[in-house]
Amino acid sequence: MKITLRNCLILFCTFLLTNTAFATDPLADDRDRFLEARKALQAGQLDRFQQLEARLRDYPLYPYLQYDQLSTAFAKTRDADMQAFLDKYADSPLAERLRRNWLGYLAKQHQWPRFLAFYDAEQATVELQCHYLRATRREPASSEWLDAATELWLVGTSRPDTCDPVFKVLSASPRMTDELVWQRINLAMRENAPSLAAYLARMLPAKQRKWVELWREAHDRPASAQTLTALQEDNAHSRDILAHAVQRLARSDAAAAQAWWTDIQGRYDFSAEQRAQVPRQIGLYAAYQRLPEAHVLLAALPEEARDETTRGWQARSALLQRDWQALLAAIDSMPAEEAKDSEWRYWEAQSEFELGNRELALPLFSALAEERSYHGFLAADYLQQDYRMQDQPLVVTDAQLTELQKHYPALLRAGELMRVNLITEARREWAYALRDMPEPDMQTAAVLAHRWGWHDRAIITAGKSGYQDDLGLRFPILYANEITRTATQLNMDPSWIMGIMRQESAFMVDARSPVGALGLMQLMPATGAEVARKLKLPKPSSLALLQADMNIRLGSNYLKQAYDSLGNQVLATAAYNAGPHRVRRWLPDSPMPSSLWVDTIPFSETRGYVRGVLAFATVYESRLQRPITPLNKRMPALIKPEDN
Repeated sequence: MKITLRNCLILFCTFLLTNTAFATDPLADDRDRFLEARKALQAGQLDRFQQLEARLRDYPLYPYLQYDQLSTAFAKTRDADMQAFLDKYADSPLAERLRRNWLGYLAKQHQWPRFLAFYDAEQATVELQCHYLRATRREPASSEWLDAATELWLVGTSRPDTCDPVFKVLSASPRMTDELVWQRINLAMRENAPSLAAYLARMLPAKQRKWVELWREAHDRPASAQTLTALQEDNAHSRDILAHAVQRLARSDAAAAQAWWTDIQGRYDFSAEQRAQVPRQIGLYAAYQRLPEAHVLLAALPEEARDETTRGWQARSALLQRDWQALLAAIDSMPAEEAKDSEWRYWEAQSEFELGNRELALPLFSALAEERSYHGFLAADYLQQDYRMQDQPLVVTDAQLTELQKHYPALLRAGELMRVNLITEARREWAYALRDMPEPDMQTAAVLAHRWGWHDRAIITAGKSGYQDDLGLRFPILYANEITRTATQLNMDPSWIMGIMRQESAFMVDARSPVGALGLMQLMPATGAEVARKLKLPKPSSLALLQADMNIRLGSNYLKQAYDSLGNQVLATAAYNAGPHRVRRWLPDSPMPSSLWVDTIPFSETRGYVRGVLAFATVYESRLQRPITPLNKRMPALIKPEDN
C-alpha cells in the first residue's frame, strides 16, 4: 500500500517521539536513497537519479531533489516547471533560493521578459533590484525609474558591479547633480569609506575636488584640521569637514575634541544635526575613555541626541565615578521600559544604599533577588539569600509535537536534513519555520529540538519563545566527560567552562563566527595553534578545532592561561572575549568592586559576555548539583597590578 506524505509524517513522528512503534527507523531506507540520488545527479547519472527519485516522492526531502534537478539545468528549464516548483514549495526556503538563483541566471542571459515574469520585489537583493531596473529601463528614463536608481545609489558603501549599467544611466541624467554627489560623499565619510569618497570626487568639477582631499586628510589626521587654512572660512564644506574631524579626534582623545568643539561651535553655522551629533559622539567616547566629566557631558546633550545608548553611558559614567546622586538622576531620566532592566534596578538599589537610604534599597534588592539573572544573583548576595533557580520544565505531549510538525512541515524537513547531515540546510528550514511562529508553538518547537538532541536549536528557540524557566532545555549538560576530565587536569571549575561554552556557541559543535572562531569554545585558529604548541601537540587543523574533545581541551587551557595571568574568573572571562591586553588597560588604578567594573566595561559585547558567563556558570553549578558559589566569591575586588 502506498504511504502518503501525511501518513508518513505521522508514522515517523510517532517513531521519533516514542521509539517503540517500530524496531527500525521507518525512513532509514529513504534517507539512503535520497543521498544516493543526490550523488547520482552530481555524477550526471540521470537514469539512476530518476529511478531513485520516483521512489522518494512521499519522502519529506523530495523537494530537495527537485531543487537540485532544476538548479543544475537552468538552460533546459521551462518556465512552467519553475513556476510549479515555486508555487508548490512557497512555504520553504528552497523557493526563495531557487527564485534568486534563477533570476540571476536570466539576468546574465539578458532574458528580461522572463526575468520580469519571476521577479518578486519583496525578496529582491540589491543585485536583483539593479537587474530589475535594467529590465524596465525605457528611453528616456522615467521619473519613477530615476527615483529608484537614486535610492539604490545614495548609500555610503559600494554597490555590486551589476549595478554599474543602472548608475551609468543615472549619471548621464539631469538627476545627477553636484549636490547629489556631495550627499553620497557625506554618507561615505560617515561610513568610514574614504576610498569611495575619492572615487565619487571624480564626478565633481575640479575646484570642488579639493574639499574631498581635505576631508580625507582630516579623516586620517583629524587634529591637523585645526590648522588648515581652507577650513577657517565658514561654509558648508568646512563645517562638514570640521564636524567630522572633531568626532574622529574624539575616538582617541575625547577631552581634546571637547576643547576643540567648544572653541569652534560659536564661530561656525553648524546645522542642528551637527550640534546634536558631535557632542553625542564626544560624550560617548569620553565615557568609553572613562573621563570623569563624561556623565556631565552626556547629561547636557540636547534631547534629539539622547537615546538608550547615551542614557546608559550617562549612568555608567556616573557609576564609575561613584556619584550616586548623579547615577540616580540618570536612571530617573530613562523611559520606564529602560529603567526596568535588571542592571538599572540593581544600581538604583545600590545607590540608595550608598546614600544611606536603606529603607528604599531593601525592597529593590528583594524584588530583584527573586530573579534568575546576573543582577538578581548580586542582589541575593547583598541580602545573603539563596539564589532562585525557578526551574519549571515545559510540559509538552508527544501528540503536541506530532501536531506541530504537521502544521509546520519545515520542522519535519529540518529534522530529516539534520539526520542526513545537511546541517546548514537544516538550520535554514528551522529558521524559516520560526519566522512567524507564535510563542506557544515556538516553546513546543524548542522541546522538539531538545528531544531530537539538537541542543543549539533548542537553546536558541527557547530564547526566542519568551519562556526562560525550563533549565534542562536552556542549559543542557553536554560533553560532561570531556569537560570534567579537562577541568580536573587543570584544577578548574567545570561549571565555568560550561558557562563559557554556553555563551560562546550554545553548544553548536560546528559553530563558525564571522571572524573565523571555531567550535564549542570559539577558538581562533591562531590561538588554538599557540595553545597546542605550549602543550607540545601538533598544530590543529580547522577540522580538528571543530572536534569537541580537541576544542574543549585547547579552549580550557587558553582560559586557564588567562586565569593564571590575570588572577580571577572575572578578568579571565573578559579576556577570553576581548583579549588580555584590553582587559589590562581597563583595570582601575585604585580598588574597585568587580560588579562595578563589569558594568562599566567599555565594550557592550564584552560587558554582556562576562555577565552571561558568570550567571550561566552559576546555573550550571545548580544543574550539576554542586555547591553554588556566590557571585561575590567569584568576583573579588580589582586593582591594576603595579607591573602593568
